[in-house]
Amino acid sequence: MITWNRDCNTQALLQYIKDNTADGVNLRAFKLYRKGLEVSAVFPPHKAEDAMHLYSLSKSFTSLAVGIARDMGLLDVTERMIDIFPECAPEEISENLAAMTLGDVLSMQSGHTVCHLDKMRFSSNAVMTFLAMPVVYKPGTTFVYSTGGTCVCGAAVEKRSGMKLNDFMEKYLFSKLGIQKPQVLTLADGTHTGGIGIFLPIDALFRMGMLMKNKGVYNGVRVVSEEWCDMAVQPIADNSSNGTPDWVAGYGYQFWVNHRGGFRGDGAYGQLCIILPEEDTVFALQAEAGNMQIEVERIYALLDAIESEDPSAEEALLSEVEHHYDTLPAEGEIRKVCDFVPNDIELLSAKLDTENDLLRVRLETRYGVQTILAGNGKWVDCAPMLKYCNPSINSLDPHYGWIEELHLRCAYETCGDVVKVICKHPDTPHTQVFSFERDALRISANYGDLRVREIAYK
Repeated sequence: MITWNRDCNTQALLQYIKDNTADGVNLRAFKLYRKGLEVSAVFPPHKAEDAMHLYSLSKSFTSLAVGIARDMGLLDVTERMIDIFPECAPEEISENLAAMTLGDVLSMQSGHTVCHLDKMRFSSNAVMTFLAMPVVYKPGTTFVYSTGGTCVCGAAVEKRSGMKLNDFMEKYLFSKLGIQKPQVLTLADGTHTGGIGIFLPIDALFRMGMLMKNKGVYNGVRVVSEEWCDMAVQPIADNSSNGTPDWVAGYGYQFWVNHRGGFRGDGAYGQLCIILPEEDTVFALQAEAGNMQIEVERIYALLDAIESEDPSAEEALLSEVEHHYDTLPAEGEIRKVCDFVPNDIELLSAKLDTENDLLRVRLETRYGVQTILAGNGKWVDCAPMLKYCNPSINSLDPHYGWIEELHLRCAYETCGDVVKVICKHPDTPHTQVFSFERDALRISANYGDLRVREIAYK
């Protein structure tokens, strides 16, 4: 059952949800403020308090940290990177590297031709690795999206403040917004991955959006200067060759400019915080989506429709929308044993059995027995340790293949002799399906980076 409050045009909200689900978008949660109206929704099996990997929406929080450090006199966007990190500069400093400023890196105009995060991840000194890369373009002239660059901006806050970035943000940002200090990812050398590695719930995104809408003030308290809030959302970088309408309207200091007006933070697979100051609007969304331009356009359409005077709900549409988020009950007992041919996940066998509306999948692996639990018409939490099974962006890493704990909420469905275990990841946007079919186990993800894996039975 969807949990939400709605005191506006329900028809517009339902149509927005229906359009997304019809296109294969899995909505997790959204929160909207528009001209004094607030609407929020959480879609099963997710919970409002779930802290989810924001992917690149992390960048906007790092921008605020840099802005706060600037307000404190610790940093300035005109400072050269080799002056902030003289100990990390290469012996031979090119003319372009010498000219690179913090503002250039914040606006994705460092002068590099690609993002170098892959080389930074396992480096013993990530900043040194970043500065050692060839600076081909004159800094400040060419937009090249760089998550690694954002991580270096966060490292600049750490360098000048003497605090880990997450501690700095907790003291000067998160605590002021009433946000609990989040989990974060780090690079091998301990550098906070400020470009991609923050985990936060939907309400935290919304509060950040309200802070930016109100030019740095939250609940009457100044958190970051109005000057920074204005600077950070200007179209500093020309990204006109970058793609679709909302990704070519300009880029500021870790904020995208919207073609409708206003600005936003966004992250892979559908994470959005859209701020439209002139429309007195903030829309925060966590979802699993394949086409973010269409996702943004649906939000615009919702905003245009939501002020209708007709507050009535269409019960049939409400039932249709909520049915989409129900799990299909399965009938009959399941008793199934599978032995696998050699595979990179190192699964040896699987034993499936049901009892009291619960499916237990016992996976024997070379690293121990792991168990996935799935509900019949309901969602059940479990946390198996599996290798090569996380569909998150981690699977793009060239070194990926480690064993990790997966936090899952699972339900199962049956179709003939096929058993499908649907796995929702509360801490990432992703949905995964373990399908035990006639001749093989197929593991797939809706939009995740892990390719479909097919493991044949012996």
